[in-house]
Amino acid sequence: METMARLISSLRLWWRSPVSRSTDCEPQMIAQGWNDYAKAWKAEEFRVLPGNVVKHLGDEWTAEDTTEEGTTYGLDEASVAKFSTLLDDELLRKYLPAHCDEGLEIGPGGGRLTSLLLPKTAVLHAADPSEAMLKRLKARFPTNSSLRPHLTDGMSLPPLAPASLDFVVSFDVFVHFEPRLVFWYLRQIKPLLKTGGVGIIHYASVITPIGWRQFEADLEGNVRQRTSFCAFGTMCPQLMEHFLKALDLQVISSDVGMIPRDAITIFRKRD
Repeated sequence: METMARLISSLRLWWRSPVSRSTDCEPQMIAQGWNDYAKAWKAEEFRVLPGNVVKHLGDEWTAEDTTEEGTTYGLDEASVAKFSTLLDDELLRKYLPAHCDEGLEIGPGGGRLTSLLLPKTAVLHAADPSEAMLKRLKARFPTNSSLRPHLTDGMSLPPLAPASLDFVVSFDVFVHFEPRLVFWYLRQIKPLLKTGGVGIIHYASVITPIGWRQFEADLEGNVRQRTSFCAFGTMCPQLMEHFLKALDLQVISSDVGMIPRDAITIFRKRD
């Protein structure tokens, strides 16, 4: 038990510690940090709430035990227990067609949301700047011919055909982006969507009590220049709505209210 406790403690400290800024820009620093995270990831080294199990990368964020430090989504116990069902019912089933020809997931990580999108999508593009994350993703779905992984540079989406996508979805990725990078991605998303195509983006909100607490916790280590790849972004629903309106994207909701710490926006490309 002592050995396991030391392993958990070491990984938690490493996860929240600054990374080397040898990369050229902030998006590359974030990408490199998550690539290192994926390489070092081991399911048994995460402490989660009783009754929960970490099987794939990403499972640890839903039911993480935050008694010592950090924050999680702020979900109640029942929501944590059925998190995948919650994502499917409250986001995918509600806002996406039952079957889509082509879609894009930004930052699939270990494939938590990917597992819900694949049955709904004939061709699912998965864009991630981490080679180690994509390696885990492909290992999780080794025989699924619908999945099309793309290694990116942390700033650019893959060169897909204009107006080819029924949806663009991202969960647990934009929460680490600052506003400029959020808008940069939204500008790239718009031309890829078909008319009527839907975007679902989960992002940070510093105006929630939990979000503000996480923002303050990250402040000292990042105030001069950002040094932590997993720092909480300084976004809010009001700014997200302004971004979407500036791009003439139809705002369905700038926050569906599902995640107490964060926000989720739903938008559509106009006719």
